[in-house]
Amino acid sequence: MQPETLELLADTAQYGAVALIGAFIGVGELVSRYKDDPYEAITNRHAITYTLLNVLASVMALLALKTMNPADAQGVLLGEGPASSRVGYTLLAGFGAMGLLRSSAFNMRVGNDDIAIGPSALLQVMLSAMDRAVDRARARVRAEMMARTMHLVPFEMIEESLPQLAFAMMQNVTDEEKQDFDKVRTALREKKMDTVAKSISLGLSLSNIVGQGVVDDAVTALRKTLAAAGDPSFSATLARPLPAPVETQEAPVPPTEAK
Repeated sequence: MQPETLELLADTAQYGAVALIGAFIGVGELVSRYKDDPYEAITNRHAITYTLLNVLASVMALLALKTMNPADAQGVLLGEGPASSRVGYTLLAGFGAMGLLRSSAFNMRVGNDDIAIGPSALLQVMLSAMDRAVDRARARVRAEMMARTMHLVPFEMIEESLPQLAFAMMQNVTDEEKQDFDKVRTALREKKMDTVAKSISLGLSLSNIVGQGVVDDAVTALRKTLAAAGDPSFSATLARPLPAPVETQEAPVPPTEAK
């Protein structure tokens, strides 16, 4: 293989590696924010834009390092030549760019808050905007799914058993998460709301910890268990089909019969 071809392949591998570093760090931030369904969150177009910003920063950092550095005594640019030099510059560009984006030159005190002045301020603005956009995109989907899950399920009958069952199904729920959820449940208990609306709110808060699938399975298990025990209200929920997804189109109007 020609030296020029090998050099091109090595450069391509370097840029691909730094792009992956930026992508993994960006995706990692998004996954930590949307625990109920990380895949749906990171595939949102706004989340993809945020990930691409991190990828671009890493690639530009490597490009800057390769074009602005002087050559060594043998005339080889730093970051090129031996594999060890390429790996070092790849890591430096990838993680260095991520660190630079999240850094600040100084903090300014405004009222009772400290505001970071630097690249991290711009990144935080974009992250906040992306958060809102992803939340808006997922809000309707989550509400419809939880409404189907909690169909005709009264809050008073599941407020204790549903969280306990869902947490028992999981293996990595922390005590802090359980305590925070207990505060949410206590606040819901004191709210003057429709009992099914309380159940939906309880399910949404629970899904933030364990995910929608676990909540669905736990509610199904409770329905069957209570129905088998002879609870008439839960027997009715099993006999009655779940509501269909919300349709946006109006039903066709039947033609008027001729007189």
